[in-house]
Amino acid sequence: MIRHQHGNEYFLFTQDDHARLSGHLAEQFGNERFAQPQPRKAVIDAVAMHDSGWPLHDDEPTLDGSGLPLHVFGAPIPLATRVWAESTRRARDVNLYSGLLVSIHVFALSAVSYQHYSDPSQRQHSAKELFALNKFQQLQIEVQEKIRHTLGLRTDIALQLGLAPRRTSEDEDLLRANYHLLRAMDQVSLALLCGGRPFSSIEDVTPRPGAEPVDFRVGYPSEWMLTVNPWPFGIERIEMELPFRRVPARVYANLESFRATYAAAPVENQLVRLARTG
Repeated sequence: MIRHQHGNEYFLFTQDDHARLSGHLAEQFGNERFAQPQPRKAVIDAVAMHDSGWPLHDDEPTLDGSGLPLHVFGAPIPLATRVWAESTRRARDVNLYSGLLVSIHVFALSAVSYQHYSDPSQRQHSAKELFALNKFQQLQIEVQEKIRHTLGLRTDIALQLGLAPRRTSEDEDLLRANYHLLRAMDQVSLALLCGGRPFSSIEDVTPRPGAEPVDFRVGYPSEWMLTVNPWPFGIERIEMELPFRRVPARVYANLESFRATYAAAPVENQLVRLARTG
């Protein structure tokens, strides 16, 4: 769930809808400087399904420790590992290459969490989380190895978070470029929906397989609108409506009262825009 504060209300977007926005962006990716994703359908499916496990939570959303609707960035590890694993499973059921990309994506997210819980300041509650992350990562390593074997990708090289070093081979460079595309579209979508300007730049986007990565500069000319430079899309402007529910921006006394408020809120649509310039 994405919790976007808008005045005295929260606009709540589901993670699955955020991922669909990411997939819509991936469909438009590619121009004279940036190569289109290949294999096209499998990559776009991966981008659109990278959070497809989140309905496990968002169909029955919860509160955080402060009594606020749980925001994706504050997801506890038991929940995060469960929805990450489900996202991989659902994408893999559609296409093995899609499943591999989503597995690499969630593995990278788990690595960020592992770094956080390894910090000495987190020692008081880190052991359980680190053990859960270890189990999750081992499962994803096994999933990735099986998919690689089936797809004819190498399993005899050292990988870092599921990726081979640049220029290992054409297939590996393509996989790296596709993963960077997934991550970039994920971050663009989050920047559009989260509020608070979460990113000023998006790093390490590969213009084409084997090329040196570039960074995107992100601008916020108005609410619900972004600019990206350099512009990686084949059209000058992208628009999409995203469903959401609005609830009062307050601390909720208990889960039951929040879920009742959320269930009673009508589904609305918010138009978001992405443009080459403001």
